Amino acid sequence: MPRASLTLRSAAVLIGLACFTGCRFIPRSTPVTQELAEARRLSNEGLAAADRDNLTQAEKLFQQAVERCPTDIDARQHYAEVLWQQGEQLAAISQIEQALQVTREDEGLCVAGGRMYLDLGLLDDADRLAQTAISISPKSARCWHLHAQTNMARGRLDDALGDFHRALALAPDNREILLDTAEAYRRADRPTRALATLAILEETYGPGQVPGMVHALEGMAQEALGRPADALASYTLARERGDLSETTVQRIAVLSGALGQSTVVASGGDTISR
Repeated sequence: MPRASLTLRSAAVLIGLACFTGCRFIPRSTPVTQELAEARRLSNEGLAAADRDNLTQAEKLFQQAVERCPTDIDARQHYAEVLWQQGEQLAAISQIEQALQVTREDEGLCVAGGRMYLDLGLLDDADRLAQTAISISPKSARCWHLHAQTNMARGRLDDALGDFHRALALAPDNREILLDTAEAYRRADRPTRALATLAILEETYGPGQVPGMVHALEGMAQEALGRPADALASYTLARERGDLSETTVQRIAVLSGALGQSTVVASGGDTISR
């Protein structure tokens, strides 16, 4: 069985460019200053530019917004997200950390920064922000999810599974958490539990809507249980759903050969069983 790895963090290192909500640090009762009003205007324009996929313009506008109102943590977070998308990871993290100097009580900032650190493999910093987020919002599924991901990245699978289940108790239908939980069970050599978790995950999708990655993970669990025919069926379905990863293609070829099925190579290096 190959030690194939699926990229299971959510694509989603980013929280996403959400709608601008104003300067959360400044109390709502505080009159809007000219600087804050201008920062909000620039941020709205930045979000509009991001919606048009004009990230260069969005970056420029968010930078101007931060310069107008350095305490506007929303503007800093949007700026960080665009910087990250532009490949400027260290600059993005710097913006998150500067925002956290303004307020230490923002769960969203902690999770956003923690995911960035996690993606860069800076696990101590990811864990620091995950624990801070949990202390702020102990009933937040995304906080426990981040902590679980950090533990899984460190190979602490029992701790990770405990955290994943805390997250699922708060958000039982969350697809990203279910997928990561199944992967943690697979890494812990508990394929039966991985398959059970994947079955729950598949129920959250409509007919024919389950992503290929889910079927690929299912194939890995089936192989671990010594079910090559079932594994081949899962990998084949993964391919049909758009998973053309090296692992899926290779396992289809290997299992097809082992089961006496012939394969041909299709365009793009894909294989088709006969």
